[in-house]
Amino acid sequence: MNTDDTIICDAIDAMRLLIVDYGGTRRLVQPHVYGDDTQGHRLLSAYQLDGGSSSGESRGWKSFRMDRVRAVAPTDERFHAPRPEFQRNDGAFARIIRQVGG
Repeated sequence: MNTDDTIICDAIDAMRLLIVDYGGTRRLVQPHVYGDDTQGHRLLSAYQLDGGSSSGESRGWKSFRMDRVRAVAPTDERFHAPRPEFQRNDGAFARIIRQVGG
């Protein structure tokens, strides 16, 4: 695993917020699922709490293609449970590397 993989997997395991630099903006997110989509792109599915967005929505579910992420960094802040609407084993992923709750 590369450094970003380790940071993201550790954050999912510990339910720690991440700062993701994506689309020219910094975003604060709750990481929920990390893996590969059906086209082979590495994705992070996360709930965004704050920051910019090309859609104009600063909060909500986002999928981040890792080949477009400039940087990812852990924070000391935690979340205590998956989002209520979180769906385990998301069908958008062909292969799940890590997801909240195992």
